[in-house]
Amino acid sequence: MNGLRWLVPILVNVMLGVSLPAITSAQPPAQKLPSALLVFPFIEADGAHDTRVELVNLSGKPQVVQCFYITAGACNEVDFMVYLTPYQPLSWLTRVGANDTLSGTAVPPFFGDGEMKCVVVPPHPDLPFHNTIQGRATVFDADGKTASYNAVGFLRLTDGDFSNVISLNGRTYAQCPDKLHFQVFADQPGSTSELVLVPCTQDLQHLVPTSTTVQFLIVNELEQTFSTSFPLTCFDRRSLGDISSSLRRSVLGTDTAHLVVRGTASPLLGLAIDTVSFAGKTGTAGNEPSFQGGRSATVTLP
Repeated sequence: MNGLRWLVPILVNVMLGVSLPAITSAQPPAQKLPSALLVFPFIEADGAHDTRVELVNLSGKPQVVQCFYITAGACNEVDFMVYLTPYQPLSWLTRVGANDTLSGTAVPPFFGDGEMKCVVVPPHPDLPFHNTIQGRATVFDADGKTASYNAVGFLRLTDGDFSNVISLNGRTYAQCPDKLHFQVFADQPGSTSELVLVPCTQDLQHLVPTSTTVQFLIVNELEQTFSTSFPLTCFDRRSLGDISSSLRRSVLGTDTAHLVVRGTASPLLGLAIDTVSFAGKTGTAGNEPSFQGGRSATVTLP
């Protein structure tokens, strides 16, 4: 009988019609769905580069979206509000911004490297009012080279009022990915890849930069493995050859590599930018990772 004591509360709950909490494993955020939080891990705007940001409201209701530019290095934030009518797409160049006196949207210009986060401020706590937006960005230069990518979307998972504490815990919002998987070019003349990484956990209210160690597992085409690591604070952008000599063609021994990236103190988001020579010219392309597993993180907004 003692061995059946654990069964009694379950039977009572079943007879009373009380649902038990679901037991789920850690999961990466589902993509290509209307989301409540978008992360654009790479924004670039300087003398030769600019970024076109695209947001779209996929719902039949007006939406208020609060966005934050976060600068590389200093990790300062600039926040602004975007007001979207039903099914409205909106785009702007980061060096120019946007100003719509009718809706109240006022996007300030941004210069330098950084990232951007946008979160839905829903008019109602029910779940369908949270998950309403998608986004995309295209980084380009004066020579026509581009790197386009989809913003990383995080679903709201439960009803509730909006809070400045975004709990990416797999219960309130979807978790961050535990690992990022990239297929990249080895660093060599004519072709290479550059990696941009940002932490999932951020305290934008107190402007406390998140620091973590980034661990890399490198697998070449012969299934030989290499590893390396480096510290990251707030934002990091570097070529593969600067990450590790094992990512150079002369050491790696193959033209491409499978790169597994994981942050220790905080999960990460990121983007690879591939540079390839073709027909005597050099082109670029955005290279989005695939996600493995899930880990919790928190974004605290001002």
